[in-house]
Amino acid sequence: MNISRRCLHVEEWPQSDQALWHAATRKGSIFDDTGPAALWRAPTRDRTRQGYGRWLSYLISSEQMHDEQLPHERITPDNVRQYVLCLQEQVQPWTTWSYMLSLWVTARLFRPDDDWGWLYTILAKLQLKRRPASNKRARMQPAGEIARWSLRRLDALNQSPIQGAQDALAYRNTLMIAILINCPIRLRNLSMIRIDKHLVFDGARYRLDFEPAEVKTDRYLSCTLPENLTPHLSQWLNHWRPRLMAASDHDAFWVGIRGAPMRPRGIYGCVISTTEAAFGVSINPHLFRDIAVSWIIDMDPAHAGITAPMLGHTNPRTTEEHYIQANQALAVRRYGQSVSALRDRLTDAYGDPYKNRNPS
Repeated sequence: MNISRRCLHVEEWPQSDQALWHAATRKGSIFDDTGPAALWRAPTRDRTRQGYGRWLSYLISSEQMHDEQLPHERITPDNVRQYVLCLQEQVQPWTTWSYMLSLWVTARLFRPDDDWGWLYTILAKLQLKRRPASNKRARMQPAGEIARWSLRRLDALNQSPIQGAQDALAYRNTLMIAILINCPIRLRNLSMIRIDKHLVFDGARYRLDFEPAEVKTDRYLSCTLPENLTPHLSQWLNHWRPRLMAASDHDAFWVGIRGAPMRPRGIYGCVISTTEAAFGVSINPHLFRDIAVSWIIDMDPAHAGITAPMLGHTNPRTTEEHYIQANQALAVRRYGQSVSALRDRLTDAYGDPYKNRNPS
């Protein structure tokens, strides 16, 4: 049986599911009824909608969709068990957990008074099993090396006697890396940058400003880029970007080969391909956040407290649990250095403790 991997759009859902979704996401005035999901952030709403669409796609392709059933009647232990087994064959553990999270959230959204504890138990077990698809630590490069490479590459492209469209694309991709290593913002914010709205020039440096509604944590986010990036950002705005714009007219900071604003998926691919070509390993945009935290922990552990505000986390535990990759290795290394230093001091003071142990 060919099980579909599609995430059905809302208009492809059964009428009962569509009605419940629209009611849950309905935005009323302060005097009208507002759906329980009306105030969800757009990424949360879209992720939940896509995840539930994947569930419906599975039911249809596995011939388990019955028109007379209501949405909550389809979410049974047996159906969910088969769905999880199917996902585990198709996607990584993390993605399986994500799809099941969307199903659990939607079930509670549609039928809040029902007992969904059994579904949450499955979700909790999947959460324990989720593992990164690859060794994240092995793909992390020293922040200083990435910063040096990006600046040298930007200088080389600016000084090249022949500057075609491919050079403009290479400059754009390198500038993405330079911004991420200096200001490790999320892909969503990197993609939405608009000139004179998010990117602001104060006369010496460029700054990235985002409103709370544009940030995952619902807080203002402001990042001042280093002054050594100022000429490179100006060169992109005044020289390279116009070469790609052609007849286009918009304020998107990142533009594609035909001058249209770039989408997150396109920017993600550019970051992956550029870092793989430069360092031999692919570094996705989110991994720059791990690199930044690890660098601070490694080089300046006394100021580890700045990592949470730098990444825009409201809870420092989020940083500790998900981003500090170097802490354990650093602790082991420093412990070993301490043991070695103590051994050397004892040897100097008392000599070799094993010397002349065996009488002749």
